[in-house]
Amino acid sequence: MKNLIVLFSAAYAVLAANAAQAQSLADMQQDMADLKRQVGSLRLEVEQVMREKEALERKIRQMESAGASGDLVRSQMASVRSDVTSQNEALKREIISLVKKDMESLASQTNDAIEKLAKAIGQRPQAPMPTTFGDDYPKMGIPYTVKPGDTLGKIARQYNSKIKWIQDANKIADPNKGLRVGDSIFIPQN
Repeated sequence: MKNLIVLFSAAYAVLAANAAQAQSLADMQQDMADLKRQVGSLRLEVEQVMREKEALERKIRQMESAGASGDLVRSQMASVRSDVTSQNEALKREIISLVKKDMESLASQTNDAIEKLAKAIGQRPQAPMPTTFGDDYPKMGIPYTVKPGDTLGKIARQYNSKIKWIQDANKIADPNKGLRVGDSIFIPQN
């Protein structure tokens, strides 16, 4: 009974840690989506300013090519050029400031999420979880010798099997650590 209580409390701790990790990951994904939208909006604004700048430069060239002369025209052209330049510089500073602020905020949120994940991982129970294997897999299949680079998923796809079947048939508790090059395993097939 005491082992059962320890097992249930360990399982609950793992589930709570996984829930915290999933929420942190979801928060980071939402933050990235928000940042992408903001950068897209800023790009549109920059493109609009660039179009306005090009239109003003075309007007200036038209005025110059039309042979317009006089101090008033030159003065107006210089004023327009000055306005375009100052607007471009102001827009650049504003965009850089917004992106910097957003990046700092995202970095802070990412660091917070990483700290939460690290804390949740550090709180996992140290007692090994018992593994049970099912007997619900096809009894027909083929033997296979594990090669470098093999994974259960790769083997299952290659031989039209399922990862769970291979795990159950070969009593592999951890699919990431259960395969060793040179091992002979059974691959169930339909």
